[in-house]
Amino acid sequence: GDEMLKNIFFDVKKKFETALGILRKEKITIDPDDSAAVSQYAKVMKSIREKADLFSESQRVQYTIQTRTQGIPDARTYLLTLQEIRIKRGLTDELGAEAMMMEALDKVEKEINKPLLRNDKKGMALLLAEFE
Repeated sequence: GDEMLKNIFFDVKKKFETALGILRKEKITIDPDDSAAVSQYAKVMKSIREKADLFSESQRVQYTIQTRTQGIPDARTYLLTLQEIRIKRGLTDELGAEAMMMEALDKVEKEINKPLLRNDKKGMALLLAEFE
């Protein structure tokens, strides 16, 4: 257990030092009204994430979705898992898209008289058509 913690600590320390090294070399101007400064800041942050092997927020969400939904056979559990991930991340569903997707799923499942499986190409095509 101690060895694992030590390795995690050294990994985090290495990433931190990599990020600091880049920040020491790069000049960053924080001015939201200066498009060149904003672009430069974004470039530096991207460089830090790549060199220090860090994920952006959207990459973290994408990774979480991929790992948590892997092996889920049915569409309902998949959508409920996405909802759970969204809530845990503190993201809001301002458009009410989840409710609309669940309504569409209910309609399709009623039509095919069984739970919709993600590998059911015809059923999934019906669901995607409902989303439009």
